[in-house]
Amino acid sequence: MTAVKLFLLVVSLTALSFGGGNSLLAGLERELVGPGVITPSQFAAGVALGQATPGPLAAFTTAIGSYAAGWTGAVAATLGLLVVSWIAVQLIARVPKAWFSQPAVRSGLGAVTPYAMGLVLFLAYRIVQAGDHTRLLAPAGIMLLVIVGRLLKAPTALLMVAGVLLGMLVQGTGLAGW
Repeated sequence: MTAVKLFLLVVSLTALSFGGGNSLLAGLERELVGPGVITPSQFAAGVALGQATPGPLAAFTTAIGSYAAGWTGAVAATLGLLVVSWIAVQLIARVPKAWFSQPAVRSGLGAVTPYAMGLVLFLAYRIVQAGDHTRLLAPAGIMLLVIVGRLLKAPTALLMVAGVLLGMLVQGTGLAGW
């Protein structure tokens, strides 16, 4: 299979699936193992690599792509996995700001915010109930970054870097409990 065909396969599966990386497994197996492009053992090894590496499970597409078409297949499968989300973000980012000033949209967004904060607080409550207080650091850190970011009108990139640094600090001190 060529890298271009692999790219188009992963793009089509990603565009038509819901539920994260696991939802791609059946389609990739059908399209790659069925016709003999890769062996069942290579497919299983790719899935195992995806589960063993940190980050999203969908990282298995890189390994499976390399089995199917070498290093170009690995790049093609990885890009195919990311391109659909990237296009969606680009389209949403172009929604005119005037749309967000519409009363119905503003009230809808305003109604969702308390629910999202409530879910984070419920998660914290359940963690306290379980007796694992070190796990409170993640939701508390997220809430702190959101609150500080909103108050200071900090750029999103700065908040992301702060989140990474906070995570590294917590992991380095052994307080994460994850």
